[in-house]
Amino acid sequence: MPTTELAPAPSDVDPSLRARRTARRWFALPAELSGDDTKSTVFAWLISRALTLTLMVSIEPSVVGDVSYYSRSLRALFFNGAGIRETFQEYPLPVFGVMLPQFLLGLANPVAFTVLFALSMLAADGVFTWLLWRTSGRRRSEPVTFWLWFVPLIGPTAYFRFDLVPAVLAGGAVLALMRRPALCGVLTAIGAALKLWPAIMLPIFLLGPTNRRRVLGGFLATGGALALASLLAGGVERLMSPLQWQANRGLQIESVPAGPLMLVRMFDPKGPWDAPLSLYKARELTGPGVSAFLTVSTILMIASVALLVVLWNRARLAPTVTVEIVGWLLVATAAVATITNKVLSPQYILWLGGPLAALAVRQMGDHHVRRAMRLLLGIALLTQVNYPLLYPWLVNGNFPVQFGTLVLETRNVLLVIFAWQACKRVWVLAQRSRSPDAVSTR
Repeated sequence: MPTTELAPAPSDVDPSLRARRTARRWFALPAELSGDDTKSTVFAWLISRALTLTLMVSIEPSVVGDVSYYSRSLRALFFNGAGIRETFQEYPLPVFGVMLPQFLLGLANPVAFTVLFALSMLAADGVFTWLLWRTSGRRRSEPVTFWLWFVPLIGPTAYFRFDLVPAVLAGGAVLALMRRPALCGVLTAIGAALKLWPAIMLPIFLLGPTNRRRVLGGFLATGGALALASLLAGGVERLMSPLQWQANRGLQIESVPAGPLMLVRMFDPKGPWDAPLSLYKARELTGPGVSAFLTVSTILMIASVALLVVLWNRARLAPTVTVEIVGWLLVATAAVATITNKVLSPQYILWLGGPLAALAVRQMGDHHVRRAMRLLLGIALLTQVNYPLLYPWLVNGNFPVQFGTLVLETRNVLLVIFAWQACKRVWVLAQRSRSPDAVSTR
């Protein structure tokens, strides 16, 4: 007679399986947070962002320092006779568009400006989350989940710097590439007008399987208008000041090229190395060997440009230039530029998250993208632990400077691994597209 296999008795269940089930019961999120419907996604965004701002109020109030600087600079412009050529010299002039509305709406009050600035960054974050949700089939996909975790892991710094704006513009440009190539060019131009680095994305977008003329047309029209307005408002000297500012900066303690000296300093925190606040409003390393490692950074930057040209050309020569190749090349470019620069502030990690989240939408379920997202989440967490939590001890060389240095350099090693994996992925995909079985998407 037929028999039915009985479920094993509780005592017969594998102990490891029982432990995993228990852990899932204890650590499972409520359905309101873990569901993939619209209501759960909105609720998860609200809770995660509220917790992020709570961190600022409770244990990370120092992150508002840059916003206070923005407010002081704008007050000097309007009330103390400072000129537009002397205000925000480190940034392109269109950055006024990110700060001036909040300043005027808050009636030049520093507290009101701080609140409005954070709310504007929250709005940018919310719009990008919505874009990821919408392009993922209106559900809480892996890219949406990644972004929901990524911003809180970086911490309140994300809302008290304006780097979130070019980061989401870069991600939006990737999402717009296929269906709205002109919009892709417009978003890239706006991002470059705010922070310069998105400009390196344009040659990559021109490789993509889409209307290149529309991408280029959107970029040139928008970028040309912004450049002309900047020239008329501030002149040639002010137009070039961000590049000069960057060239004159020293070796920031958080940068990858500063790593060897920071490790040596860890064993002699009261030795000849110091990290004063420089004229460029950053903690820059001073002491023996700094000039040599600045030279190393310059060499690395030149080598990185050569590497990216090789990757770009390899992608260009591929019979099939897919969105996947373009997306990985964008991530690789942002990562390589980050690790070879003599300057690396915590908010720069945001630059990697936007393009990667957009790539994840285009490559849903790809295990290489999943691995990159997990790695970047770890990098974001270590970044927040380093700044602002351990930063005072790291700067002053006080205990636990050793722990802070190890956290910082672990983050930097993971950044190098992230960049290597992205570059390797571009190389492999370009090779694979040469396969006779590849299907063209041109």
